[in-house]
Amino acid sequence: MDRIDAMRLFIRVADAGSFSKAASDLGLGQPTVSRRIQDLEASLDAALFLRTTRSLSLTEAGERFYKRAADILADFDDAEAEARGLDHEPIGLLRISCVSSMARLVIGPRIASFMKLYPHVRVDVLTDDAYTDLVGEGVDLAFRIGSLVDSSLMAKKVGESPRALWAAPDYLDARGTPQHPRDLTQHDAVMFRQTATNEWVLSRDGETVSVKVDGRFKASSGDLLLQAAQNGLGLFLSASWLVSDCVNDGSLVRVMPEWTATPSPIHCVWTSGKLRGKAKLFADHIADALQFDTPPC
Repeated sequence: MDRIDAMRLFIRVADAGSFSKAASDLGLGQPTVSRRIQDLEASLDAALFLRTTRSLSLTEAGERFYKRAADILADFDDAEAEARGLDHEPIGLLRISCVSSMARLVIGPRIASFMKLYPHVRVDVLTDDAYTDLVGEGVDLAFRIGSLVDSSLMAKKVGESPRALWAAPDYLDARGTPQHPRDLTQHDAVMFRQTATNEWVLSRDGETVSVKVDGRFKASSGDLLLQAAQNGLGLFLSASWLVSDCVNDGSLVRVMPEWTATPSPIHCVWTSGKLRGKAKLFADHIADALQFDTPPC
């Protein structure tokens, strides 16, 4: 096995966290994978993995080798693609992951134009309001909203999503319109169930107020929360891109327009190395779609 193949196998085992899973993914026998990793360690004269009966983790040398190997493989693949002319004519499968509402409103509308530019690329989109396992699902590029929790992934911030308060006119007619964040304690909220606390932080002209909110409806889907807000179930603290159609048709209106929440960062994430090939081309293709305006009043 040459050095490039050895590094690819090492990266796959490290990402999978298991010899058996890596072997299954590659269609190899576990003894073959174990032997090849042992040969790599022997050639480097260094132990790359800490092995126990229950877990597999990288040694300090393994962590250093992982970072260098990922960069070397990325450079090698770029050089190979350039030599073959594939840097300008990408081919094969591009697998993308994002939450369903972003897929519907932001990512999806740009896919057709990308595929017309690159007719030899096939696109597979995974929409899941829980975070997809990038390694297990073979995802090339994922888009994630909010703070990142998985430090093992490579990430690049590609935008920010302004957020503000919205409600259905019928809800405001029935319950009144809050004038200050402290009034929110007297109102129902529709909330993401993934949020660690029921605390909304709003700012105006240098003043910041944190308030505990509550409500009878929670969901992991932005689309479901949007529908709940339209149906008058409560106030919705939301990104402007998610509610824009509802604001245009009058089913939602801005509440306390002088108050805004901290924008949510948007990252594209991938498993290792440099962002390259089809994934980089797609990230560049939709970059302008991820630049959002301040919510309308």
